[in-house]
Amino acid sequence: MKSLKSKSLSLVKNFFQPSITVADLLTDQLKEEAILEERTYGTTEVKHWWFDGIRIAWSRHRYKDHYYFEKENPLDVVNLEFNLQGTYVIHQQGREYNVKGRKHNIVYSPGFKNTFQNGALVAESLAIQFRPEVFLRMIEDGNDILNRFAENMLKGGPVVLAPNSLMLSPDLNKAINDLLNCKYRGGLRKMYLLSKSLEILVLQAEAFDQAERDKNVYCKRKADQERLLEARDFLMANVENPPGLSELARHVGMNEYKLKRGFKEMFQTTAFGFLSNFRLELALKSLLDTQKTISEIAYQLGYASPQHFSAAFKKKFGVPPSQAKK
Repeated sequence: MKSLKSKSLSLVKNFFQPSITVADLLTDQLKEEAILEERTYGTTEVKHWWFDGIRIAWSRHRYKDHYYFEKENPLDVVNLEFNLQGTYVIHQQGREYNVKGRKHNIVYSPGFKNTFQNGALVAESLAIQFRPEVFLRMIEDGNDILNRFAENMLKGGPVVLAPNSLMLSPDLNKAINDLLNCKYRGGLRKMYLLSKSLEILVLQAEAFDQAERDKNVYCKRKADQERLLEARDFLMANVENPPGLSELARHVGMNEYKLKRGFKEMFQTTAFGFLSNFRLELALKSLLDTQKTISEIAYQLGYASPQHFSAAFKKKFGVPPSQAKK
């Protein structure tokens, strides 16, 4: 965020937010909407679905520059929040919160108003919102961390599941991709979206519960954690020709053992597992958003052959890339 502080940022008061009411949320029929708009600050793309007190909202914003935005949400809902791409800083009630890419949390902040700064020119996010009574019913037999969240909700005021958001795990990534790429229609579509929303809630609750039990063992120091974030970013930047573990360790200044253990601790997967999952996520986006062939995507992402790519893709997503591209 240093680059943001070095310049005066424009204030955007009309940040795009689809208008949806509590009455809309309570419909028992699945409703959905897709929006693509050019705004003064860039392009906004939104897809959202709502039914039975639940709303699922995916958005991608392509900004022309860095801005301050005023944002508010009049709905009384619990938010499962997933920052899929980009970084930003939230300013709320005199406090500043840095939100990094590929992180998630659960927040209850009814009627919030805040100002935020975009730290990247592309931002992608997913929110799964539950009316409070629906959420409380869903987590009736939940784990301790969800029970504490519910108790604090009932006291009123904003609640965050954990002070530190967690990195998206491969399981959560897969569930989110499944939800966003639902192929069913009619009643089955609603059932599928509901089941995936609940699966994502369960995976989030388990991730935070596990993080609370584990605590940091190998990477307690902030400097080590920053090196691990640097290692992750280096892998993402070199997906076509990724480094080996020893090269990665030298690049960030850690020994291999600490890198291996620390990476698994921070990201809930190995460095190789993270890279494999990230590659396949990029592949899925390319299949859905571009006209590139399967072979072009395979070689661009560093696979030895289209056959290797197709096998890995099918193992992760359950369908071959040729079917996902349709």
